[in-house]
Amino acid sequence: MTARGRFTLAILAALGGLAVAAASEKEANIPTDGVRIAMVRTLFRDTPESLIRVMMQPFAALMESQTGLPGKLVSGGDAAKVGQMLAEDKVHIGVFHGVEFAWARQKYPEIKPLMIAVNQSRILQAFIVVRGDAAPASLADLKGKTLALPRCTREHCHLFLEHRCQECGLEPSGYFSTTTLPPTIEDALDDVVDNIVQAALVDGVGLKCYERRKPARFAQLKTIASSEIFPAAVVAYHPGTLDDATLTRFREGMINANKGALGRQFMTLWRLTAFEPVPTDYEQTLADILKTYPVPPAKAPAKGAPIAAQQASD
Repeated sequence: MTARGRFTLAILAALGGLAVAAASEKEANIPTDGVRIAMVRTLFRDTPESLIRVMMQPFAALMESQTGLPGKLVSGGDAAKVGQMLAEDKVHIGVFHGVEFAWARQKYPEIKPLMIAVNQSRILQAFIVVRGDAAPASLADLKGKTLALPRCTREHCHLFLEHRCQECGLEPSGYFSTTTLPPTIEDALDDVVDNIVQAALVDGVGLKCYERRKPARFAQLKTIASSEIFPAAVVAYHPGTLDDATLTRFREGMINANKGALGRQFMTLWRLTAFEPVPTDYEQTLADILKTYPVPPAKAPAKGAPIAAQQASD
């Protein structure tokens, strides 16, 4: 088992014990089988199915420890499926990437955001980075080059890359000669600085972290493409499925989750720093992202160039 897997199991065991204690102290007007939660599959990109099942359990345990509300994780799927499950009251809570929530709302406009989930910043952006002394000045100059795509890269980065490559007439898998899979954003950017790859796709939080940790190396990089601002990940519900008191209890409990040691450990596992109230401009951000990233049509998996996968070192 990897270090990440052992860490996950440790959190699960600790949260499970805390949840039992919390549940015995609180009573709630909730469904007899607990609050049912579905998560979109893309939250677990690059994660084996066996580890997904382990990773999902701490969310329910954390919820119970913070709110006293027992949680039950159910199989989700894509954004449309989770949206349908919410709209048909098959689940009480759905967890989406922000852009995927915008897609689900196109078909199920009655579902609403309850709170957002953030990693250091509400602003989500993707960047394509090259060496500062390199010739490429735009994505068009990278055709046939090598790209570093860190493992577990967030969904908004994948969408941005796909959109920009399609504007050039190709899918990402056919645009670059090779795509490497370094274990972290730091490794990907180091590979750019060391001229092992010609470019890296990273998110804004990771890029800022690299600047803080390695300012001299960061100074050798330049950004040649940046994405639109994507809406933060969201925890959503269907009005009427849970009463207002239960929704308030759930929201306030989760917003306070990062104040405890176990809650912070859980968030580290999921690369989160906080659950926060829905911003006043969130609806506008959803509307804006749909202008560039409308609901995608169903399509067959693309055939592409070889991927030189690097094994994660954990």
